[in-house]
Amino acid sequence: MSKSNAAFNLKGRGILGGLLSEPKPSAQITSDSEQESAAKWIPLEKIQKGTFQPRQYFSQAGIDRLAQSFKERGFKGALNVRPLGDDTYELIASERRWRAAKQANLKEVRCLVDAYSDEEALEFALVENLQREDLSKLEETEGILDLIGAKLGIDRERSISIIRTEGHSDQRGRSDVAPSEALKQIEALLTHFGIELQTFRTKNLRTLLLPDDLKEAHLKENLSYSSALELSKLKGEQQREALLAEVLTDKLSFREIKERVRALTTRLRALTTRQSGGDGAVSVSLVLRLQETAKRAKKLEYLFEKTQKKKRLEKLLRELEALLEESESTGE
Repeated sequence: MSKSNAAFNLKGRGILGGLLSEPKPSAQITSDSEQESAAKWIPLEKIQKGTFQPRQYFSQAGIDRLAQSFKERGFKGALNVRPLGDDTYELIASERRWRAAKQANLKEVRCLVDAYSDEEALEFALVENLQREDLSKLEETEGILDLIGAKLGIDRERSISIIRTEGHSDQRGRSDVAPSEALKQIEALLTHFGIELQTFRTKNLRTLLLPDDLKEAHLKENLSYSSALELSKLKGEQQREALLAEVLTDKLSFREIKERVRALTTRLRALTTRQSGGDGAVSVSLVLRLQETAKRAKKLEYLFEKTQKKKRLEKLLRELEALLEESESTGE
């Protein structure tokens, strides 16, 4: 993700004019000396956790190191907060520093105070986090979708649908179909963060479909995005979980993961062939495939609202139901 642009410095630039608001005074303060003069010291007990944090996971080891640094050298940097009244404040950004300060038992911390509205608070927290180098691909994806919702008023399901359909390369290549205003705004926002629309459509959105165990490993165990996608090719849950445990324990490389996945997939195909037996026999693996297909269909339910796909799916389901009913009645 590009870090060259200032988080909010976009007003008046083409289609993004007004999309991201002008920075708060504190958002422009970058040097320690500027922070020192603009900030105020606030008792830590008067600052409560905010509701605008897009990060889903904080490394405890990183917080431990920062807390130790605060104990040895004092608090560095500043928290972004907004006043709530009654001499209390709500955290807007820098939750990692806030957690480390609490762990270090500090009495007060340096803060930059602004009267953020709810929308401004969400925007600031999202942009601040989206520009971090260590943000996971899943957090980046969900943060972008949240920002689209906050700034463009397009909810998550609709924005995903717009990106998947209107943003498809085949659709974009048609001269007789002009992109909608919503797609233009979404693409402009992605461009600001150095993300191409097609990259977001084909790569980022795939993280939303990862099984829960791979999402957790991606967030908490530093499992790379590419490794998570490769492991997701294993549709058998037990098989995937066993390999994931091996990957995390032995720190397997992406090349090693790819080789293991290929070997397991080949073995499963061979097992399926052996289990098929004779005509009309239903293998165990076939039932597992049906179960996994149902899980995938549930995750992609919003795609089946399209008339053509919905009709095709309904036809296939009727055929499957008829086949099952026939098997139940005949016992074959």
